[in-house]
Amino acid sequence: MAPQFLDESSFDGFLSGQDTAVIAFVEQKADAAEFFALASAMTAKYPAVAFAQVGAGSRVLFETFGLSGTATAIFRQRVGMYLEPGLPAPELLERLLPAIAALDMERVRNELAQEKTARESLAVHRICPATRRGKL
Repeated sequence: MAPQFLDESSFDGFLSGQDTAVIAFVEQKADAAEFFALASAMTAKYPAVAFAQVGAGSRVLFETFGLSGTATAIFRQRVGMYLEPGLPAPELLERLLPAIAALDMERVRNELAQEKTARESLAVHRICPATRRGKL
């Protein structure tokens, strides 16, 4: 199946409907054609994985992910698992997709929550103690 085309209005809905999604953020037509071929080949091997692409016209999505050029992201249950510049080689996807599918997502979510709590705690402790006590 051909990759879907996403924009700001369809991105969230697409992710919500997929267990695993590979999304290419493409800047140039050549990148789009390369991803189309890659997605077509991978869909036959991984029918449960959804493939989509975001075109250069969706600058808001590029900016949301801090991207300035072509990049590939893999999400599992709406959690970002991989984000790297460029398009991956088929061999890399052959290693990544089974590894991502094997992850215990409850454990992943727990670890992410712990990291978030630790970051928030550090942010509070970086404030001057006098400021925290309201003395300034």
